[in-house]
Amino acid sequence: MKRRAKIIAIVVAAIIAVYLLWQKRTGHVENPVSLDAPAHGMIQTPPEGPFSTRATNALGDILTDAQDPEFINNVFPKFREFVGALKRLGVSPFETDVQRGSCSKIRIIHTPNGIITPFVIGDSWTADYTRNGSFEGITHFGQRGADNPYRAISHANTNALRRLSERAITMPEAEVLKIENGVADAFGIDPSQFEKPQMFEEGLFEYHLGIYTVRYRKKGSDPINQLNYTREFSLKATSPTTAVLVSYSHLAQP
Repeated sequence: MKRRAKIIAIVVAAIIAVYLLWQKRTGHVENPVSLDAPAHGMIQTPPEGPFSTRATNALGDILTDAQDPEFINNVFPKFREFVGALKRLGVSPFETDVQRGSCSKIRIIHTPNGIITPFVIGDSWTADYTRNGSFEGITHFGQRGADNPYRAISHANTNALRRLSERAITMPEAEVLKIENGVADAFGIDPSQFEKPQMFEEGLFEYHLGIYTVRYRKKGSDPINQLNYTREFSLKATSPTTAVLVSYSHLAQP
């Protein structure tokens, strides 16, 4: 028995040796890819860590994090452009540069002609990146959490409304319109495609929040149909002459 086992082991070893020699001569050896010298066409691993691990939810959406190559190469650069435009206008709500590591809860939704990627920035902001046949960029930006004024309004949360109202600053309409013109230009809102923009202050009951919403309706469309208001943004006054952007919505091309 021992002699037979020894013969079998020798035969197996010989077969493996012949197979490896054949791989080497025919170029079929699959060397592991080095992260220091990635293969042509591969996306390099970012310096701060390895690629993220993707998961899928029940709807088929991809769940990932800020290390994801698609987020690094496509989504985050567009968000930085968006924030950069706000900073140049003096209406960015962020006191410092937004770092990619502050982004989380990233979801990649594939559509027939592109993707939609919602994600969270820090603890208080959300954004949606959209790419389709005619557009690529940020289509939603807004607050979240306890100080989200729209949540307070929709839930008629009097405690939140009282707190937000006590801290509110009032801005004259003329000053709002000055800032509105700059924001509209930065976002590429063509006034010839829309009716005269509608502007109003956000609030509920006796609570005024110092937040001014400007929205744009497609030229010649029905003013009753809310779907015709395809662009909208809101500014929160930080002084009688200054404000920050607290929401942005780009629902569709005009």
